[in-house]
Amino acid sequence: MKLIVNGDDFGITPACNETIIDCYRKGRLTSCSLMTNMPAAKEAAGLWKENPGLSVGLHVCLTVGTPLTQPASLMKGDGTFDKSIWATGRTADLQEMETEIQAQFERFVELTGKKPEHLDSHHGIEQIPGAAVIMERLSREHNIPLRMFMPPTETGPVPCVLPRFCPAGSADDCLLSPEDFLQELTRQAEDAQWVELALHPGKADSDLAALSSLCKGREADAANLLSDDFGAFLERPDIDLVFWRDVPERTPEPN
Repeated sequence: MKLIVNGDDFGITPACNETIIDCYRKGRLTSCSLMTNMPAAKEAAGLWKENPGLSVGLHVCLTVGTPLTQPASLMKGDGTFDKSIWATGRTADLQEMETEIQAQFERFVELTGKKPEHLDSHHGIEQIPGAAVIMERLSREHNIPLRMFMPPTETGPVPCVLPRFCPAGSADDCLLSPEDFLQELTRQAEDAQWVELALHPGKADSDLAALSSLCKGREADAANLLSDDFGAFLERPDIDLVFWRDVPERTPEPN
C-alpha cells in the first residue's frame, strides 16, 4: 500500500500549524492542505518554506471563515461563509463559487510561490451543486491530483490516480484509541494500492474554538499519528509512506 498521510486545515490556527509540522518532522505525516482564507495561512506558507519536503495542497473552503471575494450566495449577513448551504445541499451562484475557488487558488500561489501539489476541500464542498465540476476542471487545467469525496462527474476523469480516501480520524464525541484508529484505517483501506489517510492533527485552543466544532478530535488525531502503534504500522514492509506529489497520472483508457 502506498500511503499518504495528510493533515487537513493547515493555516486555520497557529497551534494547528505547529502540530502538523511536528507530525511531519517526526515522520508521521507527509502532506497537508492549506486553507488560504484562514487567519494563520500566511504563517503556514512560511512553515512550508522552512520544511520544503512537506507536500502541500489547497484546501478549498466555502463553509467557514471569510471569503476572499464577495460571493453573496455563499455568505451570511456578517460577511462570513454560510455553512448551511453545504449542510442542506442548497444551490449557489456557480460563477460566484468558481470566482471564489479561483481566488483561493491564486492566493495559494501568492503566499507560497508555488502551485498546490494536490486539491481537496473543507467539509467536502462537492455536496454543493456544481462545486465538483469546478474542482475537477481546476484539477485538469493544472494537472494536479484531486481528492474526491464523490464519483467523478460526467465531465470526465481527472488526470491523476485517485487514492482511496480514508477519514479514519476522531470526532469530539468519538475519540479513537491508537488501536481503534489503526483498525479503522485498515478497514477503510482494504486492498487499495493508493490510500490517503486524511486527518486533522491540531491543538484545541480559543482560536480554534472560534472557527471549528472539531477540537478534542484534533488532539486525538495528533496523538494517534505520534503513537508507538502507528510508528510500528509504518514499519511494515507492505506500507510505503509517500506524498501527494508522488501520485501518478492516470493511464489513458484504451480505445
